[in-house]
Amino acid sequence: MADLISYDLMIVRFVTAAMPFVIAGVNYMKFLPRMMIMILASVTLLVTPAEAESGVFWQAATGFDYSVGKYGGASDTTVLSIPFAFALQSERLRLQATIPYLDVRGPGILAGGVVVRGNRPVTTRTGLGDLNLGAAWLLKRDSADIPAIQLAGDIKVPTAGNNLGTGQFDYAGKVNLYHALTPRMAIFGSIGYQWLTSFRGIRLESGTLASAGINFKATTGTSVGISASYRAEYYRGLGDLLSLAPYISWNFASNWRLSTYGVLGVTRASPSFGAGFRLIFRT
Repeated sequence: MADLISYDLMIVRFVTAAMPFVIAGVNYMKFLPRMMIMILASVTLLVTPAEAESGVFWQAATGFDYSVGKYGGASDTTVLSIPFAFALQSERLRLQATIPYLDVRGPGILAGGVVVRGNRPVTTRTGLGDLNLGAAWLLKRDSADIPAIQLAGDIKVPTAGNNLGTGQFDYAGKVNLYHALTPRMAIFGSIGYQWLTSFRGIRLESGTLASAGINFKATTGTSVGISASYRAEYYRGLGDLLSLAPYISWNFASNWRLSTYGVLGVTRASPSFGAGFRLIFRT
């Protein structure tokens, strides 16, 4: 039974993190926890004790993300994203970098993983998004009485152009938890805080973010699960963000995994609908 944050959960975070928050007209795409935000919010690598003792391994991932929502505005903002992610994992330390290629259609603006309603007309913008850097430290492994505890932090570096980002740095810190209930079933969650920087006269609110979910290992190579993600109001008048995301992950070949997910927004601050997949290679 894995006693570190699971590999399946990492898939969730890869996916999760990829979904954007939109404030009508502004696009903030932050490739990280959010989802589970998107719920899928972001999860961490799942490794067994044997893998943890085997030294350092790395992982690369790409895929496709789609989301659409009004985010309090009159028109839909549609976000298409092709992320490129790389992670390095040792026994306790995880380092990760992600940058997406974006196609944004609508008035929304991507800002720190959320979408903000803007006052601009409906437009189409494409190009590289913001670079997201993350690091995490496994403080405690999973045990019968106490879950695995991991401390994590993310930095959004403003590399996006063509009105695809805010041009500002954003930060997040959180505590990730994971606990195996049985050899096949595990629960996971996170609680943290995100600091957003206002830009071009648009005031963004820093606030609490959290996620929770359950993962079931259906077969030796297949896992299914669902996660929920929460973010306190990030744009005044829009309300809190809450989303649900079911997912499935499949080890279809040695060192290769395919994960797909869907997203259903529960509040106005969430995307109405989203879906995507990840193709992951791990040494």
